[in-house]
Amino acid sequence: MTVRVRDTLTGELVGIGQDGRIGLYVCGPTVYNDIHIGNARAPLFWDVAVRYLKSRGYEVRFVQNITDIEDKIINKANQEGVSWEEIVRRYTDSFHERLALLGVGLPDVEPRATEHIPEMISLIQELIDAGKAYAAENGDVYYSVESFPEYGCLSRQRPEEMRETEKGDTGYKRNALDFALWKAAKPGEPAWESPWGPGRPGWHIECSAMVEKHLPEGADIHGGGTDLRFPHHENELAQSRGAHPDRIFVRAWAHHGMVNMARDKMAKSVGNVVDVKEAVGRHGQNAIRMWFLQSHYSQPIDYSEEILEEKRRSYERLERIYRQISGSTRSSELSDRLAEELREEFDRTMREDFNTPEAIAAVFEAASRAGQEVSARPQAAEEFASLRDALEEILGILGFDLARETVAEVDGVRVRYVGEPGEEVLRRVIERERARRGKDWTAADRLREEVRSEGWEIEDTPEGPVLGRRR
Repeated sequence: MTVRVRDTLTGELVGIGQDGRIGLYVCGPTVYNDIHIGNARAPLFWDVAVRYLKSRGYEVRFVQNITDIEDKIINKANQEGVSWEEIVRRYTDSFHERLALLGVGLPDVEPRATEHIPEMISLIQELIDAGKAYAAENGDVYYSVESFPEYGCLSRQRPEEMRETEKGDTGYKRNALDFALWKAAKPGEPAWESPWGPGRPGWHIECSAMVEKHLPEGADIHGGGTDLRFPHHENELAQSRGAHPDRIFVRAWAHHGMVNMARDKMAKSVGNVVDVKEAVGRHGQNAIRMWFLQSHYSQPIDYSEEILEEKRRSYERLERIYRQISGSTRSSELSDRLAEELREEFDRTMREDFNTPEAIAAVFEAASRAGQEVSARPQAAEEFASLRDALEEILGILGFDLARETVAEVDGVRVRYVGEPGEEVLRRVIERERARRGKDWTAADRLREEVRSEGWEIEDTPEGPVLGRRR
């Protein structure tokens, strides 16, 4: 089975995985601050892509780097009066903590820039030997953009129209567009020895070196945000092709869209950010996952409290139908047909550029059909075992956390619920059921409204009340 990914470089769908193996490289964080919800889009999406590929038998090697030496890290350390290593430790731990809150797993390999200094030095030397880079008299080393005629192909720009991407002291450059491969040491900054004197690597060279080391046959997919397309990925491409023109560096570039708030890209520099921990606390990881996955990864998406609330309600509608059929003991003809169609549609959409919006639409369609059948014929809830299994498999691949139902029984009142309503809400639900049994409708109505005011809804069933979050 071949998976096709739309390549940013050519605009064409590129087939990958024909030999059953897929190498994925995604640009990870520069660890100088807590990640915001916009930063979470790439790791969450690629986590889903990897789950899918592995579920279909692919041997996947997922590499996501951590940039642990860069100007922002050094500046943060200087501001706080701590070591740059302390900043790296703090925000790497923070990154991992926030991924866990989202239910996102770690990559197979998580290389760090400072662990690959020898590989970067070697690659820089190869570029100098090939006439693609030059050492300046101050100890910097620059890539010569003019030496690579294809420069600009990834971002579809012509060099004469490009902006200078590295300001600061450019007096040692031959061309304003040339970019640093190695930066000469400055007082008080970390430095490593090199043939050009002590210094540290430029940002772009680390990813070229890491792809070469950890995916020696080239990356089948190289992922990152559209904001990295230029200059970061453009420079990666120039470096790797410049040093090794006969090797495959990347087969398909895949760029995810930005997260917008109030029509502006969510960014720390602007200050319009929402911390991942804050977003999960407000809406839950399932709502955030639904929000991300109901848009194609390549498209920009908007953030608002209203949008996230709607996604939470949407997921809970889906989960409610799942709970209705979760106890099924047999499979009807309808169940078998819906399960087969769902699996086929899920595979079709995911094979074509990881089209998660269409995949989720197929899930809702199958679940909705089952819900209609159960509404018309309540006993049908026992006849959807095959569809239940398909839903569990697919929602698991998509990374949703299917909450298990809890049953509480107090003095003969049986309450079913998902989540954590708390003792006070449960007490009111039980009191209301007693009032209903005693036909004290005034008390029952009052207690229902009190429960609603706490954000919960009561559904009355022959087996007892079912408690769920308000839609």
